[in-house]
Amino acid sequence: MRQAMGILGVGLLALLLDRTQTQSDEPTPSRVADVATLAARVSELERRVQALETPTVSEPAAVAESLPVLEIHSETWCGPCQTLKADLQVLGNTGVEVRWVRFSDRVPAMRWTGADGKMQTVTGYTRGTVGSLLDRVKAAHVARAGKSE
Repeated sequence: MRQAMGILGVGLLALLLDRTQTQSDEPTPSRVADVATLAARVSELERRVQALETPTVSEPAAVAESLPVLEIHSETWCGPCQTLKADLQVLGNTGVEVRWVRFSDRVPAMRWTGADGKMQTVTGYTRGTVGSLLDRVKAAHVARAGKSE
């Protein structure tokens, strides 16, 4: 009886080992698709991060902006972003070009080029402060225009 149990145990162990080797050695179509999908998503996220980290608002001094540019990194789930959007719509024509940039994994932020040519970033928004924010963007634009003349 012991010998029969030993043979049965060895047989089951060999069967299990053979089965795990077959599973890990051979990539299934679903595993290949999962890896390809994951690689594509990682590449897309890296591209988006690079785009967010690269200053896009500032342009070369030779090309002057006709309007100051406020770049707003926003997403539909962001409550303060939606409040800011509503406040901007109420104001109508602000004299500032607003560029909305969607994101999903970064902190909501507003960016513009400061008077010194460096990127200025503000995070968070409180209802009713859009006017002072736009004034800062316009003042920086006027200061930069005065330096280039």
